[in-house]
Amino acid sequence: MSGTVYGVAGGSVEDLGTDAAKTGREGEESTGRVLDRIAVETQRDVWHDLNVPARGIEANIDHIVTGGRVLLIIDAKRWKPGFYWTLDDTSFRWLTKVEHADRRTMPMIQQRLSAHIPRALVRRPVVSIEASRDGRVNVSFLHIPGADAIPSAALPRRVRSRVPDEPTDPDLTAALFPLLRSS
Repeated sequence: MSGTVYGVAGGSVEDLGTDAAKTGREGEESTGRVLDRIAVETQRDVWHDLNVPARGIEANIDHIVTGGRVLLIIDAKRWKPGFYWTLDDTSFRWLTKVEHADRRTMPMIQQRLSAHIPRALVRRPVVSIEASRDGRVNVSFLHIPGADAIPSAALPRRVRSRVPDEPTDPDLTAALFPLLRSS
């Protein structure tokens, strides 16, 4: 028995006229392929491109993996190669500030999903980061507020360790399905 894939990875990345949007979509699609493989090889379900369950919030959730009553939020990033680190709540790539790493959206998303699905165990979110071009992204000393920053190569291992390999609780499926942005 295999899991189910819901939604389309990168389905709602806006304004593809910008290089940043193209890179963002490519990162979401790349992460989506890794997660889709997990769904095929296990009983875990994979969800792509969901709305945050809160009025007036336009943010999306890139990916969620579910198994049993457990839910893992995954934000996909594709960043320039380099050494990323954080000091006093300010993040850097080498010596250049990277303000996008300091956004506090992940704890808000985790809190909103916990409130939306009280029966779910919503694990600490993961930000999966891959290089946007040749080179390596080192995130060993990067601290993203409310989330674990990991290199994209570590994503399958993280999913296996944090989400049980079992069918998703039907209440979770029923609560997540209306949040899908695409089908």
